[in-house]
Amino acid sequence: MTSSIGTRLFLAARLRALRFHLRGWDRYGGQVGAAGPIVWAVCLTCVIAGQEQTTVWSGVYTEAQAYRGEKVADTTCIGCHGPGLDGGDSGPKLMGEIFLANWSSQPVSELFAWIREAMPPEAAGTLSNEDTAAVVAYILKQNKMPSGKQALPSTREELSRIKMTSDKP
Repeated sequence: MTSSIGTRLFLAARLRALRFHLRGWDRYGGQVGAAGPIVWAVCLTCVIAGQEQTTVWSGVYTEAQAYRGEKVADTTCIGCHGPGLDGGDSGPKLMGEIFLANWSSQPVSELFAWIREAMPPEAAGTLSNEDTAAVVAYILKQNKMPSGKQALPSTREELSRIKMTSDKP
């Protein structure tokens, strides 16, 4: 979820240069024309856009969090989605190609919001943010996405920065 130190230092240097140019001066003390700040802004945008986006393949949850999610799913999701979220009588599989195709290219915040606001159907909105994030972590684990060292965030804003993708990068 965080960029490397080298990337952050590079971006900080570019931002300093951009601020300097926006004031109308180049690094040698001469004035720059109106195009100077625009060129720098475009370059900075290209650098930022070129960074890799965090995906579900980046190790965005912990094993402990997925284990907690399994326990929550065993009590609240199993009735519809079956054991291991492999599909049940009234709920679809939450793993596999069809599930991933439905959620691919969306931010994880969308899956989180759906679970948080609509599940379980008989008591929608009763899961806490932490329990919902744990269930999402368990879903990621069941879909063979790698765990990492940081727990999956439990806020929509932070989760909106993580993209669901079915294809491993």
